[in-house]
Amino acid sequence: MKCTVCDSEAGVFDSEMHLFRCDRCGHTFTKLPKDAREKFGAEYYDESHKNWFDHPNIPLFARAAAAIEKSRGPQVVALLDVGCGRGDFLKWLHAKRPNWKLTGLDLSPNDLGDIPFIQGDVFAAQLEDKYDAITMFSLIAHLEDNRPFFARMRTLLNDGGILVINTFNTDSLIFRIARMLKKFGLVSPFQRLYSHHHLQHYSKKSIREILVRSGFEIVEHQCHNYPVQAVDVPRSNKLIESLFRGFAGLIFLVSDPLGLGVEHTVVCRPTP
Repeated sequence: MKCTVCDSEAGVFDSEMHLFRCDRCGHTFTKLPKDAREKFGAEYYDESHKNWFDHPNIPLFARAAAAIEKSRGPQVVALLDVGCGRGDFLKWLHAKRPNWKLTGLDLSPNDLGDIPFIQGDVFAAQLEDKYDAITMFSLIAHLEDNRPFFARMRTLLNDGGILVINTFNTDSLIFRIARMLKKFGLVSPFQRLYSHHHLQHYSKKSIREILVRSGFEIVEHQCHNYPVQAVDVPRSNKLIESLFRGFAGLIFLVSDPLGLGVEHTVVCRPTP
């Protein structure tokens, strides 16, 4: 199987989970039939990942806004949030920067109030404008065809525009521990982190490589954690939930100062 980032040969990483891994760039990806992939209806937000969406990542929102302001200065910013979900970032940003021109795009129907919203994918949607900034949080892990997607992002940015991307980091401490535990027969953490609802699992090298190959230069790349309250944990009983969240919280505490956080946030811009 060819790596979805660098085209090198990727070997089987976990046959039961349909995972492949590229030794060259460290990228891991999932190959599933379309009918086996996760759907993005109301249950995605209200049931499957309720805990995640009940605890928006405000520090991440602030990090993205600061990066945009650093790049664009005091001017009014036209911003597109791709895969905006329920619009948590856009609603937060609208309250902080009410003069910015914000637009949300998502496959699922949404009502963002005063913020314009377009339902559809980024290839079929009627996007007639270009943008000073494009953001996407926890989106690119879900993409089957990542390179056409990034090429499309490049065409939607104004001169000097920036792209802010957030996704999971497979080089993080918690991913490393999950892979180690799997070798000793404890597979649950591995299966949760490499869950089927993510098709692309980016290493530090592979996230940078896909962006450079797509015509972007990296401005900033940080690895960090998200609020421990948002950790998706088994909901079988309160004791297991508490233990699982406590374990994740301890790893987050240790990994942040080491630069081994569970998320990448990458700020980049089109190369001249």
